[in-house]
Amino acid sequence: MNWNWRAKGDLSYLTISKWLEEGIDMGFSTRKGGVSDAPYEALNLGLHVGDDPIAVVENRKRWLEAWGVPWPEAVVGEQVHGANVVWIHERDRGRGVRELESVIPAVDGFVTQGSVGLMMFYADCVPLFFYAPDIKAVGIAHAGWKGTVQKIGLGVLERFAELGGCAENVWVAIGPSIGPCCYTVDEHVACQFRSNFGETPFLHSLSNGHYQLDLWEANKNVLIEKGVRRENISMAAVCTKDNPESFFSHRRDGARTGRMAGWIRMRSTRP
Repeated sequence: MNWNWRAKGDLSYLTISKWLEEGIDMGFSTRKGGVSDAPYEALNLGLHVGDDPIAVVENRKRWLEAWGVPWPEAVVGEQVHGANVVWIHERDRGRGVRELESVIPAVDGFVTQGSVGLMMFYADCVPLFFYAPDIKAVGIAHAGWKGTVQKIGLGVLERFAELGGCAENVWVAIGPSIGPCCYTVDEHVACQFRSNFGETPFLHSLSNGHYQLDLWEANKNVLIEKGVRRENISMAAVCTKDNPESFFSHRRDGARTGRMAGWIRMRSTRP
């Protein structure tokens, strides 16, 4: 199940054909195809980064239209770099899509068995996508180093398990984010990974007292240890910092930069 590039009009994005064939609309946006001005050019989808909210709402409208989805069919949360994963229900439709005031508060993971679209935002952090075919549920998580060290992926699997979902049946996609080629951390961060993980093969000491951290492998290891089959995990292995023409990057550009969207929706359950 390999990631591949697709385009809808002026928008380009990454997706996995196998998921689409299964009735799961999922994708990761790029910075192309929007109306925002520099330094948020062009398809900035984050309302919380200082961009003109009118431009962001237009960008979100374009993104959702590319998937054939009207405003009320999506939901957005207030991402806080935590490990809280919540169930999304039909009553949550539309929350946070057009304004910050109505977002789902303090959450970095969504799961649902409905047809509401789940949308989260990224600028180097790892997007994790989930599909549990045995219980017909999907999920998405925002895993920066803080979410990764807290093992947010387990939170999604635990929500699935509440309804009888089995980890070995779950499909997982690890989307574009900052790669090990560009991500170094200090001893403070490294110490937390050593404390929370039995082994840290994804953490490599450098000569300057810092460490190279592979967030892709860290999240993958967590999921495999919980029972997800290795062959069910699809890794994009695309670095956001290293591809300025396609992606925003907080580490590369600083705080005044845009956000890509991770998107997932069960098309097969659409009324």
